[in-house]
Amino acid sequence: MSKNGQDITTSVKKRKLAQKFLNSINSQGFSECFKKISTSLYILLSPAKLNDPMDGIKQQHLDPLLMTYYSKLRGIIVSYSNLRFSNSSSESYELGKIEGNTPFMFFWISVDFLIFRPQIGDILSGDVYLQSPSHIGLLIFDTFNCSIKRNSIPENWSFQYSEIDEVETDNNSNKNFGHWINENGIRVEGKLVFTIKSIYTTGKMISVEGTLIKPEEDPSAQPITSSKHKKFDDDDTEVRDIIINEEKDNILPTYVESDQENEDEAIVNKSDSDNEVESD
Repeated sequence: MSKNGQDITTSVKKRKLAQKFLNSINSQGFSECFKKISTSLYILLSPAKLNDPMDGIKQQHLDPLLMTYYSKLRGIIVSYSNLRFSNSSSESYELGKIEGNTPFMFFWISVDFLIFRPQIGDILSGDVYLQSPSHIGLLIFDTFNCSIKRNSIPENWSFQYSEIDEVETDNNSNKNFGHWINENGIRVEGKLVFTIKSIYTTGKMISVEGTLIKPEEDPSAQPITSSKHKKFDDDDTEVRDIIINEEKDNILPTYVESDQENEDEAIVNKSDSDNEVESD
């Protein structure tokens, strides 16, 4: 095979791999961003929680993860269920053990997480809650924020300012700047369909930037794929090991294991052997 032929084959392969990470589209034309993922975690538990270890695990490890971005799962943890003890090693202990001189008990647990995992290029709808000359603010599933900036709004849309400012009756009321008018002269309100352009994470928070411009209409409005705009920060966690098993379902994307893929695409996040303490 010629060098050019190899280049073409490699390029096609990369495009196919990239497509596998897009969320599937449902019958209504929207992306399926919610995933159910089964995980196994190797956690430690304070001696004060041993009287009710299940409740202690929830308070110490799982509850703090709710509605936060978790880099190992590449999404926001919405809820968890089916918490149980598990034995993910070949050793004889069933529940937990004490390692070294630490008073903490170590457990393998299994739990199912429901996560919100948006991807660049996904098609979603959101409720308009804020309009200004610079952007449109949306709420996705009444929970997650999305901002559509002016350069991602069609040029044939116009912003109509309010003729008279609304009088604020209390401290909680919002000032009405005006509203957007679409190309058909209709006021923009209610639900708005958009495409995810960028995803930003700061610590355990996530924000989404959308676009209303179709890529074929404006090349500059194509979804941004640069790592500068899609940054998933590693967070510190007391969880030492995590084994991720995504449910095999038609709506879930297919993941390809490869030495060339990023570490967060691996099935198993190995614990740091340097931090491992020899058990008694």
